[in-house]
Amino acid sequence: MASSSSSASSAQRSRMQRWFPTTSSPLIVSAPMDFVTNATLASEVSKAGGLGFIQGGRDFTPGCAALKKLDQELSRARRLLSDLKSSNNSSDNATTAKDILPLGVGFVAYAASVSHFAETTVPILASYRPAAVWLFAPAPDQPGTIGDMVRALRESSSSEDWSAQVKVVVQVGSVAAAREAVVAGADIIVAQGVDAGGHQWARGASVVSLVPEIADMVAEQTGSSSGGREVAVWAAGGLAEGRGVAASLVLGAEGAVLGTKFMVAAESDAQEFKKQAILSTSDGGMNTVKSQLHDHVQGNMSWPDLYDGRAVVHPCYQDHETGMSLDENAAKFKSAKDAGDTSKMVTWSGTGVGLIKESLPAAEMVKQLRDSAINILQGVSKAKL
Repeated sequence: MASSSSSASSAQRSRMQRWFPTTSSPLIVSAPMDFVTNATLASEVSKAGGLGFIQGGRDFTPGCAALKKLDQELSRARRLLSDLKSSNNSSDNATTAKDILPLGVGFVAYAASVSHFAETTVPILASYRPAAVWLFAPAPDQPGTIGDMVRALRESSSSEDWSAQVKVVVQVGSVAAAREAVVAGADIIVAQGVDAGGHQWARGASVVSLVPEIADMVAEQTGSSSGGREVAVWAAGGLAEGRGVAASLVLGAEGAVLGTKFMVAAESDAQEFKKQAILSTSDGGMNTVKSQLHDHVQGNMSWPDLYDGRAVVHPCYQDHETGMSLDENAAKFKSAKDAGDTSKMVTWSGTGVGLIKESLPAAEMVKQLRDSAINILQGVSKAKL
């Protein structure tokens, strides 16, 4: 029988701490980002009590480079996190640091090769046992993709205990997509508002209205009358410091996801000119913009029209606004890139960029974000309303 102190401790832990025992509350999550996140960055976030994600890519073809890199990154993460212990060792932990790798892996799902996910990718994941798998951006003409991926994770024959424990995270930009993700079996819905940097729904809302509407829908879909399955909501989009984290919790989220903030972390793989662009940009609503041009000028035409991306305004976008053709714009971009000129390069960034003032180690960022959010929430609770 558990002692009274153990029971009290269990009752005080948040749902996120029960699901991810090495984390602290409020939960700070570093988003998976191509060419930015790596095993070191994700591990440092997790060591500081957050939950770090590495990017697993979007190519699931047998033997592809992306899968080889995923294996290497997970192997490195396992070494880096080998001494991370659960913050609570009570026997009712759903997952433990002993057998679950306390970080996550993210995947983009629109490519045709996603049909190989169960065959090529799930075995790698099952061998390393990450705590969470993040899925994003299925092709609009393949509505069953997320459900297929969830089933592949749940039915992993190579590690049945892991498949029952891993939390499936699905990133969405609309209430309708969130509802579909719940039906598909997601454990966590990332409600990504349009203030986010990088790729997202082309049409959407900010976290201020999106998070509570999705949280209400999730509560209705998973209430006691619907079987009582547990599904959580995380907020993403424009969050850059403690006030945003605190606001996310008030809006109904159980975790705050930050991307642009961690691009400038000391451990980030982001190129130096991109870090400097983020640190020098302010007034994010005016100096970042959502557009498919950011991809197209680089020759990346693969993203479905449902999605676009937000980046710092750059010369190629300004040329686009004046009516320059894509062919001419792309040629100028390539010429500058080949010459080593970074002035036309694309720096993905959310509107919170003006709140990002310095580059710090990722662990220090997590601690500052958490402490700031706690202080804000405690101050609000003591305010005379």
